[in-house]
Amino acid sequence: MGVGRYRDIEVADMPPAVAAVLGVLLLALFCGLIWYLTRLDHTKLRDPRARARAERRRKSRRRQRELRTRRESLQRKAARDRDSA
Repeated sequence: MGVGRYRDIEVADMPPAVAAVLGVLLLALFCGLIWYLTRLDHTKLRDPRARARAERRRKSRRRQRELRTRRESLQRKAARDRDSA
């Protein structure tokens, strides 16, 4: 029962030019993979509904922050008015 003929590729047996080209290709493949993984944005929302929810949440937080600063400002002003009166 023959499975097939396998041939081991030995880099040491290759001509130097072929080994160099193979090395450069493998190095380019590795660098490309690393570049792709570092450029990949895992936090980007792909679903349009999720993007819309995130945008509404950002706007709501901003609105709440503005309301909180205004309320604190009014409280400080009221405290100053009480102290001066």
